[in-house]
Amino acid sequence: MRHVRRCGALASIAVFLIAWEFLARFTPLANPLFPPPTRVALTFTNQRFLLTLAVNYGYTAVRALAGFALGLAAGIALGVALSAKGLSSFVQPIATIFFAIPSVAWIPLLIVWMGVKEMALPITASFLCSFPPVLYGTINAFRTADREEVDVALVLGARPTQVMKDIILPQALMKVIPVVKAEAVMSWKTVFVSEMVALSSGLGYLAMTYSSTLEVADLLAVISVLALTTLALIEGLDRVEATLVRRWLGGDSWSRSSYGP
Repeated sequence: MRHVRRCGALASIAVFLIAWEFLARFTPLANPLFPPPTRVALTFTNQRFLLTLAVNYGYTAVRALAGFALGLAAGIALGVALSAKGLSSFVQPIATIFFAIPSVAWIPLLIVWMGVKEMALPITASFLCSFPPVLYGTINAFRTADREEVDVALVLGARPTQVMKDIILPQALMKVIPVVKAEAVMSWKTVFVSEMVALSSGLGYLAMTYSSTLEVADLLAVISVLALTTLALIEGLDRVEATLVRRWLGGDSWSRSSYGP
């Protein structure tokens, strides 16, 4: 099944690239500002471009991953702690407000508060992109745990700590994973925007530079690198999710063997 889905995805990408090539070469849309994908691909044979791309990609990657990792760890840890202590209903309205704010809306405010700092600004923006949604998702995941399953486990003799470890926590984390996947991608987008707006390094800065000089093929190459990165990120997180599903939900049921006499 995975092989079929992968072939389907590759086929759709191939159709898209062929259509783009045709439109950029043989229709009225053809002009220097709308290069075909073969022209964009040629930019990756330019060693100077590759060096510039590699350096700026490194900046973006460090910023996005650092902010996301901090937001993920803080969001899950705080969400679990608040849910375990019964304080989630008190914090949820605040988490909802911050969750509703678009992450890029923080960038102008961060510039005012922090100034244009090459690392602190984008990392903080990435953190604020990931922390509120992960916290909100974690709190709601615990609130929607299967109460019937918990009650049955307790009746069968499970200790509360076992119920938390083997039922509530796995269920909650499985519900949080889709949020994590979405925010991992959004962290890259937020850092990209912050680099476009305020910084002098990173993929966003590089995109703005090529835009100002009308080097559209180079600009599209930068955008394609960002797109491929997010696709690889999603694929990697999908694999992690599949592993966790097999580990937590694919084994023997707790009702058959875990807590019985």
